[in-house]
Amino acid sequence: MVNFQAGSHILVIEDEKYRRTITLEDSTYSMGRHKSNSIAINSKQVSRKHATLIRRLNTKTNTYSYWILDGDLEGNKSVNGIFVNGEKCLVKELKNGDLINFGCNVNASYHCTNANQVSDTLITINRLRNGVGTLHGQTIGESTTALKDNEVTAFKSSLRTANWTLTGTLHDKTSAKETIREEAFRDFLTDLPNRTLFNEYLSIALSNAKRNQNLVGVILLNIDSFKNINDAFGYPVGDQLLKCCAERLNTCFRSGDIVARWGGDEFAVLLPKMASPEDANKISLRILDVLKQPFEISGQNLQLKVKLGTAIYPQEGRDAKALVQQAAENLRCYRESIEHVSNLQDSGSDPKAAQLSKAKVILSQAIAQEEFSVYYQPQINITTGEVQGMEALLRWKHPRYGQVSPSKFIPLAEETDLIIPIGQWVLKTACLQNLAWQQLGLPALPISVNLSPKQLQHPDIIKMVSQVLDNTGLDPQLLELEITESAIMQNTELAGQVLKKLKQLGVHISMDDFGIGCSSLGYLKQYPFHTLKIAQSFVQELKEDSQDAAMLSALIALGRGLNLRVVAEGVETEQQVDLLRRLHCEEMQGYRFSQPLQAEEASRFLAFNSII
Repeated sequence: MVNFQAGSHILVIEDEKYRRTITLEDSTYSMGRHKSNSIAINSKQVSRKHATLIRRLNTKTNTYSYWILDGDLEGNKSVNGIFVNGEKCLVKELKNGDLINFGCNVNASYHCTNANQVSDTLITINRLRNGVGTLHGQTIGESTTALKDNEVTAFKSSLRTANWTLTGTLHDKTSAKETIREEAFRDFLTDLPNRTLFNEYLSIALSNAKRNQNLVGVILLNIDSFKNINDAFGYPVGDQLLKCCAERLNTCFRSGDIVARWGGDEFAVLLPKMASPEDANKISLRILDVLKQPFEISGQNLQLKVKLGTAIYPQEGRDAKALVQQAAENLRCYRESIEHVSNLQDSGSDPKAAQLSKAKVILSQAIAQEEFSVYYQPQINITTGEVQGMEALLRWKHPRYGQVSPSKFIPLAEETDLIIPIGQWVLKTACLQNLAWQQLGLPALPISVNLSPKQLQHPDIIKMVSQVLDNTGLDPQLLELEITESAIMQNTELAGQVLKKLKQLGVHISMDDFGIGCSSLGYLKQYPFHTLKIAQSFVQELKEDSQDAAMLSALIALGRGLNLRVVAEGVETEQQVDLLRRLHCEEMQGYRFSQPLQAEEASRFLAFNSII
């Protein structure tokens, strides 16, 4: 059961003369200077429809939280933007103590308090429907209260405090039994759920999956050579490293996903609601991407290597025990796939260099033996029923282990720099396949190819793309290169230069997984994007009249307003198709239309399914 009333969601708005304290209860609030808004703001510098507050369910805690969206739900953006804790955002989940600025002299703060923590002898803030409340003995509410200069200064100071502190002392009413119970389910070092609580979440997720017929994913993550870090730098550094890993991991996931401390140097991830196995692959790649960045701890620059094992319900296990065991087995196989080529280095060699040498041998053999292949997934215009494009996806069929997940071998290809020749081969193969379809008399369609962060930063990336286009003869406008926000963030200045030069070649650029992270509006204006690919997480949780639908509508309207092509990824059901159609999203990609296909199968699909 969702518990919304257990805590108060409070918004405090302040300008030079007035302040208001508003208890949030409704599902949406429009904010702006026009009096028709749910929350009217008294400033000419604020847009008529400046921002929107949206209530969403946080399935991790089974409670609601509020998100703030720049502009209205029709996709119209504010003039000055919104800033949360100093960072300009398109859409962001609000946390207790967050400071909000409306791009001018209007500030606000958001507070989510546990009702049980506030003493009855302290301030009582009445619901908005009662009209007024009291703060420090003064009347407040929907009507504004003029402030004296010293009160303005004091109130601005209170806005900068991380916790909502009221007059008096907060009373901790948590019983000793409740404290002990909480500690029994959480890891004291990282403050993540522990193995016991993770298993409870997993059991619940599997019960829901059986009822709703959705997929569930489990990912086990192991930090390689963590013992060596403890031995070399001491346990305090090792502990701090684990805490930093937990913080980074928490940035990787969708609403509802859960990360836990499994024990020692291992973490576990639960994906309770997946639409396709590709979800686990994308999350795995995101994990590897954030953890490969160096950690600065106690003056030490530490770079980690991690290994992943993934298992998916129901294909790889129908109960919690079987699913975890399979994930552990896949983690072991991940190690073996790297380590089974032995004796490449003598015992005195650097272990990390030896490991990378082994991985490079395995991947080089895969290239030489043509174990890699390219699959293609169609993108459909549901208004016309026509195929609008194809995305090229790299796959590896190992002679011993069968299909190897991209989340396992792509990071290794990045580490060994083999992603450069592999990526060039994928690009050339996709371009040649596009030409082959045209020679069969099929319509000329754009083909999308993913660019990894290492490829984006390679000094010869422009030369390589240009040579492939020249050698294959493909029209540059029929090639679309997909990049993620995280790839841009690694070097924003270099990314801008590269994308500008790619545009000059005539190539189209797509932002993949749009809607995850900050989804900065600045990126859309700064870089020459042609396409936005809406992240699967929005599509998967899409329900009629849901807040996800409202947010998705805003993202779609934003893309259309900027004259960008908008494609929704991960579309699996007819209900999702109908809802996306109503939200004016015309192009879709996912298992509802087709799984990724081998070249021959994709050719048949294009020949016989030009109309869906």
